[in-house]
Amino acid sequence: MARIDRLVIGIFGRINAGKSTLMNLLTQQETSIVDPTPGTTADIKSAVMEIHSLGPVRLLDTAGLDEGGILGEKKRGKGFAALEQCDIALLVVDPVQALLSGSLEVEESVGNFARMHGKALAVVFNERLDSRAILSERGATFSDAVEYCRTALPDRAAVPSLTADLSDPSSLHPVVALIEKAKPSGDAPPPLLPFLKPRGAVILTIPMDEETPSGRLLRPQETAMEHLLRMMIPVGLYRPDLRLGRSSSESLSSGERKKFEAFLSAFSGGSGVQLVLTDSQAIDLMNDWVPADIPLTTFSIMMINQTSGGDLALFAEGTKALSRLRAGDRVLIAEACNHDRMSEDIGTVKIPAKLEAAVPGVVVDHAFGREFPDPAALSRYSVAVHCGGCMISRQAAASRVRRLAEAGVPVTNYGLALSWFEGPEVLERVLEPWTGRRDGS
Repeated sequence: MARIDRLVIGIFGRINAGKSTLMNLLTQQETSIVDPTPGTTADIKSAVMEIHSLGPVRLLDTAGLDEGGILGEKKRGKGFAALEQCDIALLVVDPVQALLSGSLEVEESVGNFARMHGKALAVVFNERLDSRAILSERGATFSDAVEYCRTALPDRAAVPSLTADLSDPSSLHPVVALIEKAKPSGDAPPPLLPFLKPRGAVILTIPMDEETPSGRLLRPQETAMEHLLRMMIPVGLYRPDLRLGRSSSESLSSGERKKFEAFLSAFSGGSGVQLVLTDSQAIDLMNDWVPADIPLTTFSIMMINQTSGGDLALFAEGTKALSRLRAGDRVLIAEACNHDRMSEDIGTVKIPAKLEAAVPGVVVDHAFGREFPDPAALSRYSVAVHCGGCMISRQAAASRVRRLAEAGVPVTNYGLALSWFEGPEVLERVLEPWTGRRDGS
């Protein structure tokens, strides 16, 4: 199934400010548990849905940012990591709670973090049924409390806000209107394969091994097929046997190559083949087998270009750091999906083996799934090698790139790195469809 590009909306604030109530208001169901017990939200709750005026969205309900103790510190770290991956930060403020506490530390920290990371910010002042009565007993008005809270906001006049009782279903439409107002314009993700022409087939080479899931293809392969079908471009799928293709037996390896060449020749009529898109682990064979006049690139390169918003040049530049590696240098291999790793795994077996062969003594660490080191932890690495990013959002990918840049760590990609290991001319070749130049510049 192709990845859906979603607007990511995070909900932030203090304990019991009304964050989970807002989550349930937006989803119109009990997505999050609402309870006055402090710390009820233990971890980030995620929900995906369609809001007609906004399109597909992902909602993140986070834990209260003012919880104390070691557990509270961990929740706070998770909360700000989520904010880093949002398009819009919805700050929920209970003005009574804030005024009586005499502190706006939480609100200031969310506002400053959002501004520092270029995130859109909107504020919902949660007016509960008893808010005005509580304040009246203390000689204050609700407006006084709201104005006090506004002093915590960066450029407060420009931050859209709303006062609403989040437990009232009628608040839904005003909240959605607030999100619409805060929504950043943003650029649409680039086309998956922007260089394709209306004519000519595209060949997908898809090797299968013990890690290949049963009953489905991998997301990059499915994404490419859906895109090509939508563009009405003929598609051919070929499964090479990598073991035979790399066999030391000339008869076995040449036999496997001839099978591929025969498959390719079947498309020689009409407009021919305009691209071969291959699994990165087969780039050594495909570079030899695919005629030089047929463009060649990899699924991983295709995915990181789209996930990064078209910033492929950054990852191509990162390959230069591979040539500067020395024994003892540390390399981070980051793979965003979760699966059990087996003997033929690219991230834990194949790339580390190629790194060790190229630079004996290099130290390899891994980051799996949705967790990613902070800049302080990243600073010890000489380079990061990232997967295609097909299982994370563009917002999460941007967050990772930003952290690496802050740490001064160059980053490249599985497909680019595996091509680099085969030689500079192979790297140039897989970049050519994207750059139009064979020098990769």
